[in-house]
Amino acid sequence: MDGILCIDKPENMTSFDVVKKVRWLTKAKVGHSGTLDPMATGVLVLALNKATKALPYLGVSDKTYHTKLKLGLKTHTGDIWGDILETSDVHELPLDLIKETLSSMLGDMTQRVPKVSAKKIDGKRSYQYVLDNQEVKELTTAITIHSIEFISYQDDEIEFVAKVSNGTYIRTLCEDIADKLGTIGTMSYLRRTEVGPFKLENCLKLEDIDMNVSVLPTKKGIELPVIFDESYSEDIKNGRRLKLDTDHDKVLLDAGEYFAVYERERDTVFKSVRGLW
Repeated sequence: MDGILCIDKPENMTSFDVVKKVRWLTKAKVGHSGTLDPMATGVLVLALNKATKALPYLGVSDKTYHTKLKLGLKTHTGDIWGDILETSDVHELPLDLIKETLSSMLGDMTQRVPKVSAKKIDGKRSYQYVLDNQEVKELTTAITIHSIEFISYQDDEIEFVAKVSNGTYIRTLCEDIADKLGTIGTMSYLRRTEVGPFKLENCLKLEDIDMNVSVLPTKKGIELPVIFDESYSEDIKNGRRLKLDTDHDKVLLDAGEYFAVYERERDTVFKSVRGLW
């Protein structure tokens, strides 16, 4: 059982809880391509057994989220499950203003990392500083908001879908949108609907997992240019350097049973950096 398994993560479970459960259900080695907050649901991409070697090469750089922003509320975590820091009255907002504000978030930006996050600061998780009542160094990260689709606005709650780059914090995005609207706000719902090529329709529920579960082929998830040539089979198997005619500096060299990531060493000479069979 080597391949990719997409889980529709339920609420009230950490991503590690899901990994642990799948490991127990399948008796396989399991790794994940990126976590979800415990209260969030949706696409969680797992790699089983030999596929764990391919995790750094999976096409999971862009993610799509269905989310809701509750106006008039601020918490220490940036979502409704945190401790309330502040509340305020919210006046009815024009739909045009909301849509214009959402559109203004598109593009490249530097985003503030939430203090309650898994980001490491001097070898310690940021949230641990908060739990220990210690000062947290403010971090920022470069992100891209590819698209934002307005869904609805009712009961001081804005619902939208955003496609974003890896490393984007939707909690912070919600707070920043509220700030641009002249109020405060916090994330009240989060469901990840896409991770790269993997979508909710590719996902299974935890209750459907067992030792006979079908997995997606590892190659299907790798985000690299592919060179397919069965004649390279023995070369790939033995990790030999090869001369390749390609403009790409890193490729997936696929000979069928044997496949590996090859990287340009010099000129047309490529070396094997990761066998994936």
